[in-house]
Amino acid sequence: MKKTLLTLTLLFCISIYAHAQTETKKQKIKTLFSLMHQDSLINKTFDAMSSSMAKQMATIFKDTLYKNAGINYSDRYAKIMQKSMEASKENAKKLINEDMVDIYDRYFAIEDIESFITFYRSAAGQKMLAKLPEITKDIMTAMTVKYQPGIQQSMMKEMEEMMKDMPQQ
Repeated sequence: MKKTLLTLTLLFCISIYAHAQTETKKQKIKTLFSLMHQDSLINKTFDAMSSSMAKQMATIFKDTLYKNAGINYSDRYAKIMQKSMEASKENAKKLINEDMVDIYDRYFAIEDIESFITFYRSAAGQKMLAKLPEITKDIMTAMTVKYQPGIQQSMMKEMEEMMKDMPQQ
């Protein structure tokens, strides 16, 4: 009986210690995310994306059959886009504060997290954080200018083919 009680007590203490370690690690992960300005980075990224996507869609709607329908789809699209981006930002915040914490917890040891925190507190880490929005914007611009037109052309071809296959009324 004493051995069983001792074993249970030992297991209980180990589980409390492990839980405390996990909580400490998760708090450090949240500190890391705070240092990395994850919330503002997400907001800036979504703002840049929504602006770029709205311009692209306005061009698509201006140059297609929608123009001939007499309906201003670009204004409607802008409203839908705004609501969609707001919902996406909220989901991204949940992702950062919940899911990403668990993911980082799974993939990185506490020593890794502490090293990341040290880096992001350094001058080089702060410079990286300061330049990241500009880098992201440049990447988005490159994607928009270099790759998006080809995707748009392909989509337009598909839409035209789809319209040809539709029965005439």
